[in-house]
Amino acid sequence: MALIYKEYVSTPRLTELGTVASLHAGGSVKFCPGTIAKFNDGLIKAMSMVLTLKDGTSTTCPLSKRVSATVKKALENGATKNDVLGAILNLNICESIDGKITTICAPVGKGGEEEEFVINNSTVKQAVSYDELVAY
Repeated sequence: MALIYKEYVSTPRLTELGTVASLHAGGSVKFCPGTIAKFNDGLIKAMSMVLTLKDGTSTTCPLSKRVSATVKKALENGATKNDVLGAILNLNICESIDGKITTICAPVGKGGEEEEFVINNSTVKQAVSYDELVAY
């Protein structure tokens, strides 16, 4: 089967509801008890947060797998939970198009777009090999 080329049109699979901070102003955010240890032990696929509104009502919301992995790495490299919670406040809460899944998502890229790498002879001579990339 050959590759079929046509103009790429992105189709959103998630709806951004707003940042954690904008949706919970005056409330609070914390890790669900035990979520970090369970994630680190491989018992769960993503960490989860408790989001509380100022009236005291709360809900839980998972971090995306990518955000969970980033949080794990940051904590392992010396970031405090307070630092991590501050960063999570600026992430978007996203909902699947069918409304069944809500998650705290990592940003897609600068300005909502992924980076683009133009391929030419000089870019083919990469500074980083795939094996080196895996080591990150």
